[in-house]
Amino acid sequence: MIQESLSFIVDQVNEYLSQKVGKTPVVLNALVDQKGDIQISDDEVACTLVSLEEERIGKSQVAYEVVNGVSTAKNPPLKFNLYILFAANPKLSSNVANSNYGDGLTLVSNIITCFQGKNVFDKTNSPKFPSGIQRLVMEVYSMPIEQQNYLWGALGAKYMPSILYRVRLLVMDDQKVQANQPAIDTISTSVEGKFRN
Repeated sequence: MIQESLSFIVDQVNEYLSQKVGKTPVVLNALVDQKGDIQISDDEVACTLVSLEEERIGKSQVAYEVVNGVSTAKNPPLKFNLYILFAANPKLSSNVANSNYGDGLTLVSNIITCFQGKNVFDKTNSPKFPSGIQRLVMEVYSMPIEQQNYLWGALGAKYMPSILYRVRLLVMDDQKVQANQPAIDTISTSVEGKFRN
């Protein structure tokens, strides 16, 4: 589900950029490899998953579900927020005339306007929306400069023009049944013994 969600988001951004700037530079890829080498070409934008966070607010605690008179025990679904980074790799050169740093800034700006114009995706507004996913909501996630420094250090890369988004809410449910048993539909009580007045 994570891969399907991120591929869909990348497709949406590339469709938008194709209309705006006439190219589709966004790729779903790691920003750097294990050696620290950049994994995207000049003038491309990497969409990289940087973190997963379980959404605990509204977490279902119900472990039983009743369907057609049968009580089914199963684990509740897990809900996640995805943190994704769009990082532009502009072609840089010591010769300012050959440098594309401004193009990288333009790409990041266009990604921001893409999700400003449409930040909620579901089956009703997106015909290519992946099955099995209810909806995705894009939110800009701002970090203080110290946290940005930590993030880029953890990624093993030098800072590039970028924007970080929180994608809400990916629901994962295996639908695996733990046990089935007849549902309790009546409760009766009885009192036995002698009572004194």
